Amino acid sequence: MSTPEFRSGVRGFAIVLTGGVLVLSSAEGAQTTFNINANGAKEVTVGGVPNQGDLDGSATGTLVLNNGTGSGSTGSATFSLTLSNVDITTLSGHHIHIGPATTTGTIVLDFGDPDTIRIGSLISGTITGLSATQITTILGNPTNFYYNLHNGAFPSGAVRDQLPEPTSMILILGGAVGLFAFRRHRRTVPN
Repeated sequence: MSTPEFRSGVRGFAIVLTGGVLVLSSAEGAQTTFNINANGAKEVTVGGVPNQGDLDGSATGTLVLNNGTGSGSTGSATFSLTLSNVDITTLSGHHIHIGPATTTGTIVLDFGDPDTIRIGSLISGTITGLSATQITTILGNPTNFYYNLHNGAFPSGAVRDQLPEPTSMILILGGAVGLFAFRRHRRTVPN
């Protein structure tokens, strides 16, 4: 049986869903925080053999990708990573590659020399002028990409971590936006 309350609830659910989708699919101004837990065991060969990196090394913390305006070189990456047992005297690069956890892939987003934002064992700072289009692609399917850090002892990668799905906070935020819109709508519609 379809009562006015039921129809109103269904409409509210649709608005909540729409709010979540709008937040997730916004191509312009999208920003996502990824928890990074990189280690040498996650470094693999092209054939998928693990443990190719610095086995006692790690890089843990967060990486925030922002696609800026959604086009051009307006993207940015903000790092807050703590390095442990990684030779920091020979750091040579850090970037995001395309590829699943079982193989290697090409670099799609290069962050340059990690020493430009490194203080001791902390990589902390923001890199600007990145491809907004490439960041939008990464945000669209993050589990198909990985972050890794290279040094002299491990030129193919000292530590690596597959990007995880974005945290559920994005969905919660989207639902909250939709619920707010629904409540506003209910206040303006007479019973």
